[in-house]
Amino acid sequence: MYDIPLDFHVSPLTKEQLTKIDDATLRDESGNEFKLNAEHGFWEFLPDRSPIYSDEEWKSFQTLIDNFVISYDRNPRVNVSYDERPDALQFGEFCNYHGHVLDIGCGPHKVPSYIKFKRNEEAKYYGIDILVGEQPKEHNFVQAMGEHLPYRNDLFDITISGTSILHYISPTTGIQEALRVTKPEGYLCIWLGVKSNDAPAPKESPEWYKNLDIPDGAENPFHYKRYSIEVFDKVITDAGGEIFEREEHQVDEWRTNVFYKVRK
Repeated sequence: MYDIPLDFHVSPLTKEQLTKIDDATLRDESGNEFKLNAEHGFWEFLPDRSPIYSDEEWKSFQTLIDNFVISYDRNPRVNVSYDERPDALQFGEFCNYHGHVLDIGCGPHKVPSYIKFKRNEEAKYYGIDILVGEQPKEHNFVQAMGEHLPYRNDLFDITISGTSILHYISPTTGIQEALRVTKPEGYLCIWLGVKSNDAPAPKESPEWYKNLDIPDGAENPFHYKRYSIEVFDKVITDAGGEIFEREEHQVDEWRTNVFYKVRK
């Protein structure tokens, strides 16, 4: 169903080469095994537990994921990858897709809107996400984490993080991983949503939202941490990235969408 060459992949945990044990099993040199999803035909590269997270962080991450699922089910249109939203179209235009494109955190839909409506038909698209979501996707897909990418070095012309970076416990690690799998002449596109601390709360929230748990250490039910532009610039440079292009799109007096192009 999905046509990703086996040699594109490495172990998400150790970055070792993978050996095909049988039609449904890959194994790295350390003995970690990864399975083919029997129903949908994609490789499952999610670790049982991320080695870079503490027990508390891993528990918080699981709660964030549970909250995402509820949000997607109850109100899918609020997700940036769902509709032909102006901000999604702006991001797709900014990315300028070509070559091999990896969307890190591609979302639960068959194809995210920032690709669907700005697609370059000559490019080839790949996506990873924690969630299985709708299947089959309209692009190649594996189930994986942004901080543990199952791809070899210098593989993609463009890597994308379309608002998913705020869901990472360790965005520095996520950026390092994205840059690792990006070609030296390629770039990473990041969509960062910035919200000021004095932004007013919604006048009304649906009951399902009120019932969501805020994980330990998280700022809200969906984001582990939010960043100002200045702080996030430093996150990128601390991860070894160089910002060579940035656009700011004012949403209202409290919110700004910031698009980055980053290279090694």
